[in-house]
Amino acid sequence: AVVSTQSTGWKSRTSKVSKDTAVKVLMFPDGGIQCNYWTAGGCTYDGCTKLHHITNKTRLKMLLEAAEVSIDVCVFVLSCAVLLDALIDAHKRGVKVRILCDNMKISGSAHMIEDAGLNVRVDNSPAMMHHKFLIIDGEILLTGSYNWTSSGAAYNRENVLITVEPHVVEQYENEMETLWKKFEGSFKVRYEPISSTDVIRNRFVHRTSDMR
Repeated sequence: AVVSTQSTGWKSRTSKVSKDTAVKVLMFPDGGIQCNYWTAGGCTYDGCTKLHHITNKTRLKMLLEAAEVSIDVCVFVLSCAVLLDALIDAHKRGVKVRILCDNMKISGSAHMIEDAGLNVRVDNSPAMMHHKFLIIDGEILLTGSYNWTSSGAAYNRENVLITVEPHVVEQYENEMETLWKKFEGSFKVRYEPISSTDVIRNRFVHRTSDMR
């Protein structure tokens, strides 16, 4: 896959990547949310408080849109509708999409993910699945502190490092494969009442494949 400078700020590349194109860093916060009207061709509202420039969250979205073969997502939280929509669109155009999340942090997106038919597994172990990385077409790696939330991109101090260095990408691919096999059959969603001592009265809970 070739990612254009115009769409993402990433230099065009081939399979041979020079050192100056091998790494890019995106820093957050974006300082707000990008204006959809501006994105579509122009905002005419004088009082618009949204951003009238390309944000780093949009650059992440554009990278997902440029995927041709595969997208592997391994993140702690997945609740950003913009990025989730980009994953669903990629799935619809035939890109192989795999998502691995922590079982307690995917609840709000569970129905959307299931309805779209995305291939999802969750870490249902007692420990947290705290990774935050993305692999596109087996060639581009994104990793850093950023959780896939709208508020995180707009307001939190976060970072995403992007690299196409093969030996680095390979190590993350190996980790994805290991975890994908480990949590096979782990994504199940059930809506159930929980204890009144919990602040939230109801939630989605995830169980292993033997849930009845």
